[in-house]
Amino acid sequence: MTLGTGVAGGLAVLLHLEHGYWAAISAAAVLHSVNLRTTAQRAAQRALGTAVGLLLALGILGARPEPLVLVLAIVGLEFLLECVVARNYALGVVFLTPLALLLSDLSAPAPAGELVLDRVLGSGLGIVVGLVCALLVVHDRAAVRVDRALAACTQAVDLAEQSLARGGGPRPSPVQMRLAAAAVELREADDAAAGELLPAGIDPSRLAAAEQRAYELLGRLDRRGPGR
Repeated sequence: MTLGTGVAGGLAVLLHLEHGYWAAISAAAVLHSVNLRTTAQRAAQRALGTAVGLLLALGILGARPEPLVLVLAIVGLEFLLECVVARNYALGVVFLTPLALLLSDLSAPAPAGELVLDRVLGSGLGIVVGLVCALLVVHDRAAVRVDRALAACTQAVDLAEQSLARGGGPRPSPVQMRLAAAAVELREADDAAAGELLPAGIDPSRLAAAEQRAYELLGRLDRRGPGR
């Protein structure tokens, strides 16, 4: 994230882009992801959303509306952005793009073509830099997370088996809650690692077996009543 935003912003300065910070913001948006796969997905979503949003911005700016109309349009776009961005990032960018251009035009009026060109160059530069950084900065964080999650799940399974062997105990017990958390973390870690270039290096059958065993024990713990 640091490298991507720094390089994108620095290149924007070297290229004398009028709104160079848009490049850094685009790089940060692309790199705000879980793994390489989601980085590529966000890059595609941002590119598509920006393209559609620019058409919408051109339609509004081309009419040269009065400041009051601009303010009302900004409020409406912000409302729509907040409604959809959590569910669909590409659709959120559709409303974010004209929102940024209208705010810029409101504070410093400029020809619509210049604003659109600045947005295209800034967003395109940021998206490309973000993707390149995601490809070049290779790390084993995802693989380490899977290894730790598997170890934690195995330990939680052992504790659950010991608890069932002893019998008794309140429900839900700390053992049951720990096992549930370990199973969820194992699934999330495996999903994150699956989207990286470098494999986790752990036999998938081990992960599947540990997860299946965890849920089997959770079912047995759930059926066990207090004092049984």
